Amino acid sequence: MKVETVQLYENRPDVTLTAYVIEESAELQNEKPRPAIMICPGGAYAFCSDREAEPIALRFAAMGYQAFVLRYSVFHKGRMVNPLKELEPDPDSLYPNAMCDIGAAMLCIRKKASEWRVDPDAVVLCGFSAGAHNCAMFCTHWNSKVLQERFHRPEKEFRPAGAILGYGFYDWVDFRKQKVDNKFLRAMNEAIDFSYFGVRHPSEEQLAKCSPARCVTDKTPPMFLWTTGSDRTVPPEQSLMMGVALAKAHIPYELHSFETGDHGLANADESTACSREQVNAEVAQWMQMAQRWLRRNVPIDLPEKPPMGFDLSLLHFD
Repeated sequence: MKVETVQLYENRPDVTLTAYVIEESAELQNEKPRPAIMICPGGAYAFCSDREAEPIALRFAAMGYQAFVLRYSVFHKGRMVNPLKELEPDPDSLYPNAMCDIGAAMLCIRKKASEWRVDPDAVVLCGFSAGAHNCAMFCTHWNSKVLQERFHRPEKEFRPAGAILGYGFYDWVDFRKQKVDNKFLRAMNEAIDFSYFGVRHPSEEQLAKCSPARCVTDKTPPMFLWTTGSDRTVPPEQSLMMGVALAKAHIPYELHSFETGDHGLANADESTACSREQVNAEVAQWMQMAQRWLRRNVPIDLPEKPPMGFDLSLLHFD
């Protein structure tokens, strides 16, 4: 495997795209480009979680997909700060920068498609928590004026082939209307709002504009959604709302809500767990479910039979 990190903007070392490229051999599908998965880790728009980055990419690479991890724009370039302290807005983390970073990454993949052996028209987005929100925003705005004005490229160059989204928030208006008794969660919610909008209490109009469940159209790509019923950070209703919005627009989707599991489980096994509480065998099934969804919606193009010289069935041993 070839691993390469590209800085997407000359003056932004914090916004990067890391490629996990399968190095072909004569025993693999040597000539055809592969579909790709671009991963946006979560982190409350304050940082990009390592647990939802490389370990996820390696799983998709093991399925045969080229994998990419996008470190997108977050508050203070990901440096941890006290959410209760009075801070100045960070212009780099404000809407629509994080969403536009996905656009920059799509253009980068398209530019290096031959080198990375990627089909640039078969890039699936994968996000978790805030990263899922970012991916959903891009899926509902890939053909919007926002990206056109930023990059001046044809809209077809941005279209994602689909999205795999875990425990994200998709209706910001409803999310903020829900009562939160935990003081830390209230502070974290204000910090997310401040990171993304530059104010601690954005207007309902601002929240609605950045609620992908309210922005689904017939141009939105298919989605695979998953969440857990006992998520105490992002209510599972958020994924249900996104599913309803997709259903109303007649967009193909698959939705799984596992009975138990905390927020931020990532792979939900030892590869991403920092404690036993983050190992959940039931939730860990989401990756196999996503693989089946990918095989139906964005399959890897394989020949019916192996190339001449590599059909092991022809070997006979006495």
